[in-house]
Amino acid sequence: MTGTAEPIVMDLQRKPNIHPATQAKGEALLAALADLRTGTGLATEYLKELPVPHRRVERWKHTPVSGFWTTYEAPKVQTIQAAGCEACPVPGLHAYRIVFVNGMFDAEASDLPVHSGVRCEPVSMIASAPAEAGNLEKSDWFAALNQSHATEGMKLHVDKGVVLDRPLLVHHHTHGQKSANFLRHEIQVESNAQVQLIHWSTSNEAASGMVNIMMQLDVASGATVALDKVQDEAGQVHHLAFEQINQAQASQVRVHTGTIQGKWVRNDLNFRLDGEGCDAVLNGFFLPKDNEFVDNHTTVDHCAAHCTSSEQYQGILYGSSSGVFNGKVFVRPHAQQTNAYQQNGNILVTDKATINAKPELEIYADDVKCSHGCTIGQFDEEALFYARSRGIGESEAKAMLVHAFIGDVLDGFAVQEVRMEVEHRLATKHGWDTWNDTLESA
Repeated sequence: MTGTAEPIVMDLQRKPNIHPATQAKGEALLAALADLRTGTGLATEYLKELPVPHRRVERWKHTPVSGFWTTYEAPKVQTIQAAGCEACPVPGLHAYRIVFVNGMFDAEASDLPVHSGVRCEPVSMIASAPAEAGNLEKSDWFAALNQSHATEGMKLHVDKGVVLDRPLLVHHHTHGQKSANFLRHEIQVESNAQVQLIHWSTSNEAASGMVNIMMQLDVASGATVALDKVQDEAGQVHHLAFEQINQAQASQVRVHTGTIQGKWVRNDLNFRLDGEGCDAVLNGFFLPKDNEFVDNHTTVDHCAAHCTSSEQYQGILYGSSSGVFNGKVFVRPHAQQTNAYQQNGNILVTDKATINAKPELEIYADDVKCSHGCTIGQFDEEALFYARSRGIGESEAKAMLVHAFIGDVLDGFAVQEVRMEVEHRLATKHGWDTWNDTLESA
């Protein structure tokens, strides 16, 4: 049974929870971004009707949004030339690439796919109607903000049976002060096609502003998509990433998310398994330090029978950092023979680090195998002592434990060069100069 289920009714679609002071701040932000408004019709109406997120809205209960109420500037062409970002941030990676600087397409840094049956272009170069709003835009204020203000993005179409010969890197870079970057990626993968995607976000130390990215991915029957998603943003950037993924019969989608650094990051990942035999994998890790904040919200909506989903998110929090994990698995009445697994593990390295975790199962079928779990703890002192007693330094011993803790997620990255660069950047951030050497010698 496919295509018959009604969308999930999110909390925000019930009686709106309006907070007057926050609503006024949201309206002031809309006025400041008036020059960027591109959407029409329903997108603008959603913004009027939805509550601006605040602590009493369930989906934003543990997510601070006060940093968004500031002054932003529209992106300027000059910033592309001034940015000086790497076209490809992953050494040795042989991939197609499409590069966006401050939400604008950088043609010189891009190397678009030249492959039969594959069409990849920036949205600004395509004369087509804007994409219709999805369920997320109808229920979330920041998602509707993207729908109404997106100025650029990628449109990718992979024809039936086509296997893209190398990965496609989508590089987002933020440069300068108080920039407002809205991007919308529309991806359609036809039946039995295969594609590897890499979404890599960077910014320099002096950067500040907001990045709001929406990806709509439609995967037809029998198609396979692997997405490696990495966030390594310095400076004072607020990063919002929404993914809406719709899977048809017997399709496979794997999304691996790694947050290396970022002042404020929220990943909102939404799967809809709308055909029998779908398989979804969504894994992630986050290692914030100092005052960084990382929030991972996931929803897996099982709308058809005989589907599987596997979810594992691992967090290690340092300094005064904070994190959120909220994962929901939703099984509809006719989604019998569902097999869903969800696990969240967290290590608090210091007494000042905090994590809010909420794994959820909402099941309306009776012939399913569903499980979830959550752990919060500290480094295993016995394991540290064991390593130290064998001549391994404290820093190297902790690096080994970190690698063991997030190893399954790291190993799941589809592109080896991406995994290696992620490990290198993690070691650099946390001072594990000899991570690889330590692992090899242990």
